[in-house]
Amino acid sequence: MIYTKITVLLFISFACIACSNKEKNYIELGKHPINIPKREDNTLPIVYVSFIYTTKPSKANGFDNKDQMIKEINILNQYFVDENNQKIFRFKPYRYYSYANFSKRNCDLAYRLNQPRKIITESIPNSVKRCFPERKSKEIFFIIYDAYNEKLKYRDVTSWGFRNMGQPFILIDWQRLNYNIQAATPHEMGHAFGLKHFCTPGAKLSDSTNIMSSSDCKLGNGGQRNIGFNHVQISTILNYYQNFR
Repeated sequence: MIYTKITVLLFISFACIACSNKEKNYIELGKHPINIPKREDNTLPIVYVSFIYTTKPSKANGFDNKDQMIKEINILNQYFVDENNQKIFRFKPYRYYSYANFSKRNCDLAYRLNQPRKIITESIPNSVKRCFPERKSKEIFFIIYDAYNEKLKYRDVTSWGFRNMGQPFILIDWQRLNYNIQAATPHEMGHAFGLKHFCTPGAKLSDSTNIMSSSDCKLGNGGQRNIGFNHVQISTILNYYQNFR
């Protein structure tokens, strides 16, 4: 009887360790240094960002590393600002799932992204939740993938921001990392905070425009997206932040 109890306890212990290792299949980023140029940044509301790399590194020019993730955090802290260039949040790195880490999870999100077909955006939120059922309060998932459409094939760079009922995440095409192509990172993060596109009639790529400007308005191509959020947008952002789980 004693040996049986010991065997059961050992089995439970090993099982728990296995579960723990499986759940923590990521790299912690919290202690990694980031750019905080002003002391007052420490008083700003905090948004945690976790990175999930879902496309093969060999295809995506070697961006699958923690240094690149920290670059994206620094981009958010520099460019997610109001019209007076004042910061709204302090974005902090939380965790990073490399492509190897992500692949081990064997979730259906892998089959919905990075395929030679247009993604069905309506199915993505549930896939994200099934793959990552637990998240920290005020945590946003930054998911890196490879967009595709019939015309451009994998040259497509379409990216998305999902409000997702208080559990936001963004999908960024890997070609738009490093603040490349119309400020994609802060723009999609704006969508995650409840913002819609901003119409800038006649805007050209060389023109300074609001972060949320878009060619979807059919009145221009969106411009540089290098002007911070206006007071109405800030109000929306802060309201959504309060409702984040």
